[in-house]
Amino acid sequence: MKLRTLLFSGTFAALLASPALGQSMVGEAHDFSGTGWAGGEICKPCHTPHNAVVDESGEPVGWLWNHTLTTAVYTMYDGNTYDAGPDDGDAAFDKLSRLCMSCHDGTIALDAYGGSVGSIFINGDEKIGTDLADDHPIGRDAVYLEEGSSRWQPADANHKLGPNGELKLREMNVDGTLDYVVGCMTCHTPHYKGYDHQLRMTNNSSALCLSCHIK
Repeated sequence: MKLRTLLFSGTFAALLASPALGQSMVGEAHDFSGTGWAGGEICKPCHTPHNAVVDESGEPVGWLWNHTLTTAVYTMYDGNTYDAGPDDGDAAFDKLSRLCMSCHDGTIALDAYGGSVGSIFINGDEKIGTDLADDHPIGRDAVYLEEGSSRWQPADANHKLGPNGELKLREMNVDGTLDYVVGCMTCHTPHYKGYDHQLRMTNNSSALCLSCHIK
């Protein structure tokens, strides 16, 4: 019994020491548990085990989503305007990016979750706004040429790029055609710390940028 306990303890310690399990939401950019309006919880402003949000068509958003969805109209990189969704062929960007923008466009309060209207809005550098003409293209303006070209790295069979497949293209219905696009969560992750700006991989020597761009 003692030997079994020691083996278990050693295995458990090794798992805790691994990078994947060592990363945590606690204390990182999306940990709002200390704000007062989050009820002392980390997950609740975005996720719920019951009564998750549905979109305008009545379809479940997915991811047990708990935060109010943005319905803003965006000026895209190409100068055209499109609304937030749902992704029925004429949305601005993929469904996951809409979740991100439901705080970061500044039109929906941070504390607008669980049916609450909320009153606390994002500000500073974290507020992207609804004019995306001066931002990296996403969604319908960023349909990725997966086979690659003289300008773009090819994606793998799972629609991923990067040295270890860190960057994933997002499925999106663009004008009736299923495409894979660059979205907010291609480069960023809401859940783990480790890299500046919630990036999915290091951008030292522009490594993240060069995972897509050939320069």
